[in-house]
Amino acid sequence: MTVYDDDEGPLNFATASLSNSVVVPGRIVVYGFTVYSTNAAAQFLNVFDASTVPADSAVPLFSWPLAAHNGAAFGFTPRGRQFQTGLVLCNSSTDSAKTIGAADCFFDVQFDVYPQQNAPGTGA
Repeated sequence: MTVYDDDEGPLNFATASLSNSVVVPGRIVVYGFTVYSTNAAAQFLNVFDASTVPADSAVPLFSWPLAAHNGAAFGFTPRGRQFQTGLVLCNSSTDSAKTIGAADCFFDVQFDVYPQQNAPGTGA
C-alpha cells in the first residue's frame, strides 16, 4: 500500500491561531505532530482516531501531560502511524477522559492521505 501526494514530503496542517483542538479527517498516516500550550497551568493532550472532536468524557487513544507554557512533539517515523477515521488532537483538563479546555494551544501535524479512502484490510 502506498501513501503519497504529488509533492515530496508529507502534507502539513498548522493552526494559525490558538485553539483547543485540531481535526484532520479521513484515513491518514501521521508522521508526527507538535502541540504548544500557552496555558499558565498544566493540562493534557488527548489523541483520538476520529473525524470530529469527540464529546466530553470520551476516552482517548493516549494522553500526554503538558506542563504550563510548554509543548510536546511526537514522531512516528519512518513509516508513520495509521489513523483509520482521522486524527483529533485536543487539550483537556483530565488525562483519561476528554474534558476540553480553553483555546490556548498551537498545533502542527505532518501527514499523508491514502489515495483511496478504502476500508483497512482490503489490500488496496
